[in-house]
Amino acid sequence: MTATLVAKDLAAGHGDRPLFSGLDLVVAPGEVIGLVGVNGAGKSTLLRLLAGLTDPEQGTIRISPPHATVGHLPQEPERREGESVRAFLARRTGVAAAQADLDATTEALADGAPGADDAYAVALERWLSLGAADLDERADEVAASLGLDISLDRPMTALSGGQAARAGLASLLLSRYDVFLLDEPTNDLDLDGLQRLETFV
Repeated sequence: MTATLVAKDLAAGHGDRPLFSGLDLVVAPGEVIGLVGVNGAGKSTLLRLLAGLTDPEQGTIRISPPHATVGHLPQEPERREGESVRAFLARRTGVAAAQADLDATTEALADGAPGADDAYAVALERWLSLGAADLDERADEVAASLGLDISLDRPMTALSGGQAARAGLASLLLSRYDVFLLDEPTNDLDLDGLQRLETFV
């Protein structure tokens, strides 16, 4: 972790049921924090809030530096219809979104849009920092090292539970986020996968 994540006075609930309130949290660079609680306590909700995927009912979340990237690995790999393993890896590593931003700013730059040069520079820096330039090559290597002996062009929906878990682990190992939020990352991993996860963390 190479950024600082600060949450102040967070509150969230599920329907009429409050999950937590008044939650303060600071995670400094290099820190590893484990979140422990009973099922339904709001652990996954908190991680989604910290990742910026949902908004808190109250409170603020700040990351420093502001351009730092946050990656969220959910409990179960989200398998989208028609999405290949390669596309899944690009999405989970943030590369797909960075590529879309880079394409849009490149087009704006070509059109001479005001401020396009600055926007392009930011998009390019993000694209490079997330490892987009060599993702395909690294994906093949990581998949092979994990025993994911399938074509990365195969649909995610065609994978077994164990294969999907290894694809999720591959997305983590390929990621170059500044902050990682892992929601029960050991699910469905074999011993080798658990050892690789421990080494990564």
